Amino acid sequence: MARGRTLATYATDLFFLPAQINIDVPNNLFAEASLGWTAATAGAPRSPKRMTPRHAVGVDSTGHRVRVIVATTAAGLWTGADTTWTFIDNNGTTQTATVTGLVGEAGTV
Repeated sequence: MARGRTLATYATDLFFLPAQINIDVPNNLFAEASLGWTAATAGAPRSPKRMTPRHAVGVDSTGHRVRVIVATTAAGLWTGADTTWTFIDNNGTTQTATVTGLVGEAGTV
């Protein structure tokens, strides 16, 4: 089980940021196709501290509320083509979450 992180590209819609920024993503989520992650863009800045990225919220099989950052608006989880994602919980077990809602980006200048 890989627990590292990967620097990945996030496509932002916020007018005061560049179109692409880089975010550290857990390896298991980087590999999840429905989230839309791609390798880091050379020269792109890191995510600013005053930004909340778009994310999906959902519930896992035990009823716990979870959330996951979605890299682009074209990602399957954001468009509705996919309705679940998998993640590794605090016990190291793979869980499946079902989407209950989507939350857009927010940030301050």
